[in-house]
Amino acid sequence: MTVRYTDQQVASSVSVSFIQREFQQKVSDKVGLASEGVDRYRVDTPFMFDDGDHLVVVLKKEGARWVLTDEGHTYMRLSYDMDESSLHQGTRQEIISNALSMFGIEDNDGELVLRIAENGFGDALYSFVQGLLKIADVSLAEASE
Repeated sequence: MTVRYTDQQVASSVSVSFIQREFQQKVSDKVGLASEGVDRYRVDTPFMFDDGDHLVVVLKKEGARWVLTDEGHTYMRLSYDMDESSLHQGTRQEIISNALSMFGIEDNDGELVLRIAENGFGDALYSFVQGLLKIADVSLAEASE
């Protein structure tokens, strides 16, 4: 007999050590979690932007579901070197749209979010990191309209 759990049951029953093991098995053994409050963790990864700063990844519970978020950090970094409006036009917009679609990431007013399905923590982190790195690549693209 197969037992199926709702997303709410899974979210409430998953331990932090399970999540960390999933992250390490699917992504890198160098991934760590640091508690930043109730059901909120900074995800330390070995992945970096071109300038050597690490990606900002936060795991937190929203309602009954776990999500990964960059809390707006990726776009903020890009805006240091280019006009924010250029992210929403031409080649740069196309790169960002493709990355969001390819990796299942939502853009919530500049905050990039990936909702974690069932126990897919490791797969979600892998996709989220790949998406953030792909979006960061827009800094290499020429602005066009």
